[in-house]
Amino acid sequence: MSSSKRCFSSDGAQIYADAAGNAQNPSMVFAHGFALNGVVFDQLFAHQLLLDNFYLVRYDSALYADDFSAVCQAFGLVKPIFVGWSAGAPIIADICAHISPCPILAAVAMSGALCPATSEQTLRPLLLDFIAKFRSSDAKTTLAVRPAFVDACFVNPASVAVEVKTAWIGATVVHTPNITEAVLNGHQPGACQDALTKLGGEGLPVMVLYGTEDSIQDGDVAVKLAKEYFVDFTAVSVLGAGHAVFYDALNETVRHLVGFGLRVCTKK
Repeated sequence: MSSSKRCFSSDGAQIYADAAGNAQNPSMVFAHGFALNGVVFDQLFAHQLLLDNFYLVRYDSALYADDFSAVCQAFGLVKPIFVGWSAGAPIIADICAHISPCPILAAVAMSGALCPATSEQTLRPLLLDFIAKFRSSDAKTTLAVRPAFVDACFVNPASVAVEVKTAWIGATVVHTPNITEAVLNGHQPGACQDALTKLGGEGLPVMVLYGTEDSIQDGDVAVKLAKEYFVDFTAVSVLGAGHAVFYDALNETVRHLVGFGLRVCTKK
């Protein structure tokens, strides 16, 4: 069963969110990455193994912890597993810092930096070039970077269905230079890292999952910079997958998500 809702964050802004699966199952909440939206998770939200085991919710975020709270309230979620992809991963730290007691059962940083204070060290030069072009006031530059950015998310963009790439590129159109500035400068999740690592030392389960061929973010560095802070830490490298690890290696990614999710639910 699927459903969608318009939620309202603390500043009154509307948040689009939708869910799939059985609401009686344990829940997983997904947050997308830079310049995109929840459409990137379409294949995950149609995967039967995930649907058999979890209630899946995805949303488009601007205010991080506040938006997460609004979505959880709207869907009646209690202690979900949070999955942040790419730039969605720093939301984990924001949630841990601003909502008490901790509202998540566990967290997954998928192709993203679990420890946001050190996230710049995980970024590859290609992404830094993309970000500079997204910030440009030149229309030709900002339009040309969008398909290039989307292509870079996949290890073999030529094999990606046209309708998938079109949907992803379309999602970037509303991401104006002003929004890019707001995302990069208006919020500093690195300041929230202490709360996350404190919870990690107390046993909050986390997983870092990434593709070995990611041209945007270095998963090996993300693992190295995070693992010492967490007593329940899982690192998974998916051989041959790119930044959109859940697209390049859908079934393997789902197996890891389900395995991790069931383990932490059993631990609870």
